[in-house]
Amino acid sequence: MCGQMLSLSLNSPTTLPPPNLILMTTYPQSTGERKYQLTVSSYDRAIALIVALLVLVGSTVCGMAVVFFTGKFVQTIEPIPVVPVEATKLHTAQGLHNDPEPPGAEEAPDLSEPKLQDTLETLTNVISNRDALVTDERLDAHKTAGESSSMGDFRQAGTHSEEVVERVPRWQRWKLRFEPESADEFALWLDTQKIEIGVLGRDNLVHYASALSQNNPRTRTSAPEQETRGYTSAADGPMPGLTSSLARKANIARFGEIVVLFYPFEVESQLWTLENQYADGRNVNSIRETVFTVVRKGAGFQFEVIDQKTF
Repeated sequence: MCGQMLSLSLNSPTTLPPPNLILMTTYPQSTGERKYQLTVSSYDRAIALIVALLVLVGSTVCGMAVVFFTGKFVQTIEPIPVVPVEATKLHTAQGLHNDPEPPGAEEAPDLSEPKLQDTLETLTNVISNRDALVTDERLDAHKTAGESSSMGDFRQAGTHSEEVVERVPRWQRWKLRFEPESADEFALWLDTQKIEIGVLGRDNLVHYASALSQNNPRTRTSAPEQETRGYTSAADGPMPGLTSSLARKANIARFGEIVVLFYPFEVESQLWTLENQYADGRNVNSIRETVFTVVRKGAGFQFEVIDQKTF
């Protein structure tokens, strides 16, 4: 029996179940949530945040360091400003009153040209009388123009003139005060600003000294009419004593007793600019005195305005 059944099973073709039966006979899936094997823990998140913050802070510090050290090696050159001046004639006679109107015809002779008939009549009289003098006021009007008893106007003349003068000359209204810690610092300031010490000699010459911070200062001699720079005498604080001491060091104090400081045009331009900035729009002719001081700035020096007086 068993052999017949075995032979039947071998000889009979193999039958497969239908497809829907295969789907129905699949293994049942798990009903739980699927979990990933690779997950990020709280520790990893904290480490990533700390690393990001370190990178951000490091980049910021590096950028600030680059800006800081770049500014250290950049030398700024301040341009020399143009120095405007209030122009007026040197010998202009200023008045005492603020006249709103210009001088009228009653304050000066008639400036019109004399008529031809009057001129011929005057010439005829002169020729007829050789001893007569030409005293016709119409012919001499150009000589007496402007001569009157008027008090005039106290305001200065216009800017179209050949010579220039200020109401108070700048080197008379400018006062410099400097209190250095030592004579060496004062000499260093003079050399930095290219200021020379000059002695007005009894031989009618000016004896100069420069490079005063060196062991052997440079000296030279020049005629006074060749000097075009501004100059002042040190009159406040320790500057007079230090100036005289440096003059003796340079061996030029023996030529005279008057010791002055000669300032280059660059220093004059700086002082003029600072004075106008402090005046804040006021006319320079209304300033009676401007007081400057010298302060230390890094390895150099700079001027500052500490006081200003007006009329």
